[in-house]
Amino acid sequence: MIQTQKQTISWVRTGMNGGTQLRVAYRGPLSGPNLRLHYGFDGWQEPIQETKLEQIESGLALTEPLELAPHISLDCVVTDGSQWDNNQDADYRLWIQFDSLDSHLHVSGRGSGELGITSLRVAMASAGISHGIVSWFENRALDRIDWSTTGLFPLVWVRPGETSLKEVRTRLAAGFIGIKLHPTVDDYRADDPDLDQYLEIAAEVGCPVACHSAPGEADPDHIRRLAERFPTVPVILYHTYLGPQEGRRRASQHVHEQPNLYLETSWCRWREVLRLVEEAGSERVLFGSDASVDGPHHYCRHPPNIEGHETYNEGLVPLIRSLSPQAARLVLGDNARRLFGLNGNSHR
Repeated sequence: MIQTQKQTISWVRTGMNGGTQLRVAYRGPLSGPNLRLHYGFDGWQEPIQETKLEQIESGLALTEPLELAPHISLDCVVTDGSQWDNNQDADYRLWIQFDSLDSHLHVSGRGSGELGITSLRVAMASAGISHGIVSWFENRALDRIDWSTTGLFPLVWVRPGETSLKEVRTRLAAGFIGIKLHPTVDDYRADDPDLDQYLEIAAEVGCPVACHSAPGEADPDHIRRLAERFPTVPVILYHTYLGPQEGRRRASQHVHEQPNLYLETSWCRWREVLRLVEEAGSERVLFGSDASVDGPHHYCRHPPNIEGHETYNEGLVPLIRSLSPQAARLVLGDNARRLFGLNGNSHR
């Protein structure tokens, strides 16, 4: 399993002679002989259990191997008997059979505010997200982040007519993995001809373009026309459609008909994600959350932040159970890794 360098809770494999065992590793602020992992499975379902964390070295403690079958996720906190490390009341989550990647994240820089890197780390740990694809409307703000230690991969935010072609090329050459368009915020139509020079760079470099999708300037009909002009460039409809259901059905139909279009699922309830997979195919849908626009509790916020009915952490467990193991791995990370060229690379 791929791990980031600063994960407080992670899986580790131990063993000899070809046999391996899966344990939980803790690299957090608590220590001592009474250190224990307090845990449940698949959304803290009963029974809740505890197991000892043995201090292996300074800053690292391991559990004994856990009985994980037939579960999907492990939810946990750590205690030393008097204090609790509960990830700022958001708890920790680990997925058992795959590494999840969030294809739609935002970070404003190194700050500690709700959109800073600290907030995003807490949010990701609460959902078991080890890697993600991020953007911010000021590209320069991202220059302050050391990408090699975060598990994050940045997109170049492009404003047609304002963002220079030189900047786009320079950033893509320096490790940015794609282009981000937001027609609603930046006030242009998603099929604006001024975008063509940027899509030409994407075609040349071989990187995807992620485009906000919503009523008006960012309508899926416009995004499809852009994708038709550049059939070799993967174009991802962020949110699928941030609006009424009819827009999601149109977006899904466009993806079914246009081979280089893909859907991203932020702010979609889990049954809607399942429907998108059924309509467009598991290879054309990418999980995303828009974290951490709702701060460190983005994935587990109460009251629920997805259409007022569910949280991401609540919805992901039934979604994964409803998908085949292969489809779950594709939607929850492998599709994004393939499109953005992340397979086998810790940083592009």
